[in-house]
Amino acid sequence: MYRLAPQLFSRVICRALAIAFYFIAGVGVSVWAQDTPCPFDKSSLGFAGTPLEQAKCLLRPIVRGGHPGAQPKKLPQSLEKIIGTPARIEKSAVRRYLDAHKIAERDIGGSLDEPLSVATLPDSSTTSARYFVIHDVSTPNYLDKSFPANINEATWEWNDLAKHWSKTAVAHIFVNRLGESVTAVSFGSVLAAKRFGTKFARDNLQERAKGLQIHVELVQPRRSDPAGKPGNDAIAPLPGFTEAQMDRLALLYVAAGVRRGEWLVPAFHAALDAGIADAHDDPQNFDLDLWARRLDALLKQLK
Repeated sequence: MYRLAPQLFSRVICRALAIAFYFIAGVGVSVWAQDTPCPFDKSSLGFAGTPLEQAKCLLRPIVRGGHPGAQPKKLPQSLEKIIGTPARIEKSAVRRYLDAHKIAERDIGGSLDEPLSVATLPDSSTTSARYFVIHDVSTPNYLDKSFPANINEATWEWNDLAKHWSKTAVAHIFVNRLGESVTAVSFGSVLAAKRFGTKFARDNLQERAKGLQIHVELVQPRRSDPAGKPGNDAIAPLPGFTEAQMDRLALLYVAAGVRRGEWLVPAFHAALDAGIADAHDDPQNFDLDLWARRLDALLKQLK
């Protein structure tokens, strides 16, 4: 999640107050019961279980306030059948799709011929990225105002990738609400020094291994919950993201999988950061079933 600097301090204060409110209201136990981190082994930098089992934990739905919901017993079928398996998609098929839709490889993470970012594990061996981390930018915060009617149109200024996101190298890719994307950092590169994408990476992967994660930010504004403290950014639009965004996110997932030769483990930012102080709350209102359907539709086109 990316936020404008002036909002950071108020966000920390609001998050602390929100946590206190939950405990005072007597619902803290039920909320925090879901905030258990996914089991992780620091000696190998690996989550417990198969890639599919990891994905089930890391794709727990994120409710308002950033708390992961219950772990699903099953993921949508199109995800169930591919996560952790070889990505048997020909680069030529992806390139034909890109040409037909006038999409440049540079806008989906860089050349399909390049490997993904590299991480150094504790035993000094190296591996390429394994986790496809989904965020929302949570910007701008309209506070007590309604969302503008044009947030899904080119006239909304925050859909201007060149103006707002192309130089914002806190993530690899930004996807606007029109379904367009821009690469801020190539999928083949790690984020710059002292930029980690998630608090989980900061605390556990650190500089040598942060290349295990690649980061995709979906453009989404926020507004304040009137029941909360002034300045909070708890409310996201419904639906949270457009179908066009889901289409581009599916394409980015395919591009990453083709480059690794294996489907990555998708993960929500907030699920990765579960249990960490002042963890982020994104992505909000993410429709996993819709994304899975759009991914399935794309895979059928690429056969």
